[in-house]
Parts: sequence; structure tokens; C-alpha cells
Amino acid sequence: MRRPATLALLALVACSRTAPSSAPAPGTASVAPVASAAPSAPSSAASSATADAGDPLEAEAKLAWEKDPRVDIVYVPTPQAVVEKMLEVAKVQKGDVVYDLGCGDGRIVVGAAKRGATAMGFDIDPTRVTEARGRVKAAGLETSASIKWANVFSVDLKPANVVMLYLLPELNVKLIPQLEKLRPGSRIVSHDFDMKGVTPDAVVTIQAPEFVNGEGYSAYKGEGVPEDTKNYKLRAHTIYLWTVPLKKAAQKP
Repeated sequence: MRRPATLALLALVACSRTAPSSAPAPGTASVAPVASAAPSAPSSAASSATADAGDPLEAEAKLAWEKDPRVDIVYVPTPQAVVEKMLEVAKVQKGDVVYDLGCGDGRIVVGAAKRGATAMGFDIDPTRVTEARGRVKAAGLETSASIKWANVFSVDLKPANVVMLYLLPELNVKLIPQLEKLRPGSRIVSHDFDMKGVTPDAVVTIQAPEFVNGEGYSAYKGEGVPEDTKNYKLRAHTIYLWTVPLKKAAQKP
């Protein structure tokens, strides 16, 4: 699904993941801009995910990655406590269809499926896709959860009624045309970042530990490091909720 501890992290570079990348934005040729919970440098496991040649989304993502294996945002996982709060704020339940844009390691997808929803995650980084698929399989949720290798700006969101985000504010704004096509009553939840020009229906804050590197930025520590106060620092995480139709903020004169 789709991040940094504070906006200071934006000096670097959300699916849990975000800080501006120093690399040029990918997909400026024949495909749309790319957003993912992923590293900005080429991955050593770039070929680890397999694309479904019959799926236009996956075929496009594979082509884009082969042309330029860099993405818009660095991968920083959403703490599990925040995942659970996001699912609670979105009121995810049986019968919902949940899309996580920039799904990272798939923890939101798995959490949604455990609540009875049909969940699908999308990520442009094949390493994250492979990791997320492994998490889904390990949880025994392959009938209700799936992961697609995809550029989130190419995803048709209409089948979903819940969309999860952990992207930069400008990427949230770029998604507005897609989000506006969701059915009335659909819920959109974002970790840490708002959507300029759109008024949220609710804003919730939760304290949760998150790994911070030596420079004070949120970072990805790696697998196997427990989310505790010894390895992580406690910080406030903001969760935004919007419902469709989106409520556009009044323009200042």
C-alpha cells in the first residue's frame, strides 16, 4: 500500500512510505507517473515479481520498471497499530472491496481481508509485490486478497468502495480524478498526508512507534525488527478520512 515520521523527511523523498526522491520521476515517456511504497534506487530483486502478460496493468508496470526502475517515494512501512486504526476509521467489514495504492509489503491488504473484505494491493516495485504476495499466501488469504504489479495512476478504482493511501500530498491530489469516480459513500483513508483542496470528513491522531534513522527520518529498518520503543520512536500519526462525493474546500478570493 501504499512513510516518513515528519514532513522534515520530505527533504529526502507513503501502500508507510514517503519522502521525495532525488531521482527523476519515472513514467514520463509512454506511461503515467508512478507512485509506490518502494525504494528510489534500482532493486537487486527487480525481476522477482512475475507479470501477468494478459493483464494490461501488469504489462504496463513491467515495461515502466524495465525502462526506469525508480519510483516517486521511499518505502517506509505503516506501523501495524496505524494499519489497524486506518481499517477502523474506514469501517472495513465483510462485503467491502478495499484497494491499497502503493501497498508495500501488503500489511493493509492482509488486515482488510482478515476483516472479511475483498482486498487488492497495487505497487510498482516488483520486490514489494513479491513480498506482499508472500504475506498474503502466508496468511492463507489468497481467496480474498491479491496483489497486482501496477502503476497506481492507471488503476480503475470504480470496483472499490474503500481506498487506502500513504502517498505524498501532491500524489493524493493527482489521484483526485480517479477517486471522484468511486461510488457515493465510498471511503478514502490516508496515513499522514492530506489532499489539498478537499475537506476531510474526519481527522484522527494515533501514537505509534516507527523506526527513525540516525538523521531523524522515518525509514525501513528491515524484516524481523520488532515494533517496540527500543528499536522505534513513538510519534503521532495522522489519519484522514474522506467520503465520496468529495467535499471541495472553498477557494480563497
